[in-house]
Amino acid sequence: MGRWKFSAIAHGDLAVQIRLWTQRIVLIAFLLTSCGHWCCANANDKVTSTGSDSVGKKSKILTFRSEHFRIHSDLSKDKAHALLLRMESTLRRVSKYWRRPPHGIIEAFIVNNLSDWSSEDLPHTITRLMLEHIGGVTVPVIHGGHNPAKNQAIIYATTRPSIAEHEVVHAYCCQTFGSCGPDWYKEGMADFLCLLPRDNKSVRCPGEVISYLRLSDRPTIQEIVTAEPFTATILDALTRASLLFDTDTTASVTPLASAWGVAEDAVLQQVKHAYAQSWAVCHFLACNKNYSKQFYQLGQSLLRDNDINFNQVVFRDDDKINFEFQHFVKNVDQGYRVDLCRWNWNKRFTPLTTDNGQSLSVRAAAGYQPTGCYVTRDNVYNFQADGTWQITRDAKQISADGDTHGTGRLTATILRHYQLSDEIDLGQSGKFVAPVSGELYVRCRDRWNKLSDNSGTVRLNISLDH
Repeated sequence: MGRWKFSAIAHGDLAVQIRLWTQRIVLIAFLLTSCGHWCCANANDKVTSTGSDSVGKKSKILTFRSEHFRIHSDLSKDKAHALLLRMESTLRRVSKYWRRPPHGIIEAFIVNNLSDWSSEDLPHTITRLMLEHIGGVTVPVIHGGHNPAKNQAIIYATTRPSIAEHEVVHAYCCQTFGSCGPDWYKEGMADFLCLLPRDNKSVRCPGEVISYLRLSDRPTIQEIVTAEPFTATILDALTRASLLFDTDTTASVTPLASAWGVAEDAVLQQVKHAYAQSWAVCHFLACNKNYSKQFYQLGQSLLRDNDINFNQVVFRDDDKINFEFQHFVKNVDQGYRVDLCRWNWNKRFTPLTTDNGQSLSVRAAAGYQPTGCYVTRDNVYNFQADGTWQITRDAKQISADGDTHGTGRLTATILRHYQLSDEIDLGQSGKFVAPVSGELYVRCRDRWNKLSDNSGTVRLNISLDH
């Protein structure tokens, strides 16, 4: 196994120890957790429980170890090993981002088939409800003092995609910093870091997240980060449902569907919406060079529970950052690259006259790029774009006229008071009339989530028509 210190031992003798651990995690502990994951069960992959109690039977739970994890699971050895590799990979990514090595061993209970877990394995009803309807939770066991290395995090997660990796981020923060920050930050960063591709910063997330963002009324960043905590609502729902059961009896392993109804589903939908918005804020700020440095500094303060104002650290201009964020939320899709689509606010714009023109290179692999030209409504402007670019890696070189479908065509927009004009169709050469006065931006027309495989530049010359 190379450097992996991977092993599996029968659960048997550990059952009592594990039961004691989980019994110490009383209900109030769950109310203090960084809870949940929007990647909950669908109809096809929902974790289900049966009426059978495995007490008295040979346990199917094994313990597996790697360098930084000890997991207890009903997974096969091969699948548990693959999961440990993914969890270690996530931990390396998290450590790299926050520039702090992980502390200690992270304990995890990974559930594949809930019916294989007896009331001895998972004694608390709320744990089963959480696994069945939410998917994952990290329980912090804070020992106090000023040394986070003494803290312990215990993960409970199903085997559905990305849930264990999401909880790894919470566990790392707990054992490294002793805190995970406010809801929007801890949940947004957990989703951002566990879903980020290894090779780039493109968007890769469940389709339902994109759907939630598109259905949203698109709140500002300030509204998202100042909203009331949202994980408490789902914990309240779990608490209410758990009160229907006597956790001291074998009722904890009977079917739990009746404990979760329409009201709880409605709460869960609201929480999923909040998760999607939190991910959007964190992904946007972490990947956008206009704000990533300030956002990192903010995160360091939040993880240390410092009393800090978001506006003081990140916002230099509310209008600019919210304009960019709304543009991101409007156009985001799988493969979208915030770093390629960010706006260059440092470019100076000056009016064109008949005596001076403007020349610039326009990249195919980028969003709207500033020309430096301030155009005036109803004025006529000449343009000429020389050179070629590609709109996919294997495509042929094309001019700024684009292909037969219009993809790869040079287009423009005018920014005025943080509002964009309708798209102005340019092409390789010609004239255009400015529909409004403002700052002129140009780009190679392509789907916003398809820019990363573009290449090449064209040289654009713009002048005021005589």
